[in-house]
Amino acid sequence: MTVDQIWVHLRHPFELFFDPSQRLSLYYMVPALIAALLVYWFQRRKAGKGGMPSLLRWLVPMEVITHPSARADYVMFVINKSLILLIYASILIQSGFWVGVVHSILGPPGQEPATLTHVIVSTLVVILAMDFMLWLGHYIFHKVPFLWEFHKVHHSAEVMTPITAVRMHPFEEAISSMMGAFGIGISVGLLDHVFGHTTYQIQFFGINIFMALFFLAAFNLRHSHVWLRYPNWMQHIFVSPAQHQIHHSKAMRHWDKNMGFIFAFWDWIAGSLYSPKTHEKITYGLGNGEDGTWNNAVTLYFRPFKNAYMLFKSGWRNAWIFPPKHLRPREGQETPEAQDAP
Repeated sequence: MTVDQIWVHLRHPFELFFDPSQRLSLYYMVPALIAALLVYWFQRRKAGKGGMPSLLRWLVPMEVITHPSARADYVMFVINKSLILLIYASILIQSGFWVGVVHSILGPPGQEPATLTHVIVSTLVVILAMDFMLWLGHYIFHKVPFLWEFHKVHHSAEVMTPITAVRMHPFEEAISSMMGAFGIGISVGLLDHVFGHTTYQIQFFGINIFMALFFLAAFNLRHSHVWLRYPNWMQHIFVSPAQHQIHHSKAMRHWDKNMGFIFAFWDWIAGSLYSPKTHEKITYGLGNGEDGTWNNAVTLYFRPFKNAYMLFKSGWRNAWIFPPKHLRPREGQETPEAQDAP
């Protein structure tokens, strides 16, 4: 690898903010900011002028952006999107691989003309397939003990900013990326076969239009302190920022809930949906006695390997199957604040 290639990777984290295909892009930050301003205006009207802090203090609370957890997010953001990307980006199995697998089994796409109906259907099917695989991967990381040790990295955040979205262990990020690529690749390959032509999708900013629209719908508030929920019926279809904040809650009633990325009906079907009907006070973190111990890079990257090793060492069953809910160590150690009432 040349010096120029290394430099490209090192500056990559900062270029994400200007890339409209990335969820942290300013294109998606601005709509989230507008939504946050509307939330502030509504809450200020409801609470009265004396009941709310100034806009700047509410929008950018120093106790959040300077918190040790937030500082760990910033470090992990730079490392994950530069140095770690150098290591695993080139070895990930991308969607094109799975398209090729389907073509090798069913044959390459035909020469039938693409119709508008085909394009619309393809656009929807691909986003559904990708989102289901991301939900399934997320669900598995919650349900398999040794995988949970890696997912703890994300849940260990004690405050949240949009950068917290990148607080993911590289092992989990690689698995999630491959699962998403599998969903896209298999669905595209099958659509090629069913419709008899190369699959086309409606795109906006270079990504599936449904994904872009979801990012535009204040997506970046899901990792923040700004409470924004949808009507109850809509929260059974789409994951609101409030629902994802609940997913990060310490409270036991919120654990393993709302694991969807875009669509909430996967959780609805699986019984893991939690649709808040009013504002709930959320305290972020693990709630298992480990909070405050995950805010340095060495711990974030290496503790999951140590914990996973100890699980396997104690027996394969301990690594693969959680004990009954009331006996789980992470719940048995739950801190008092994690049991706050609604």
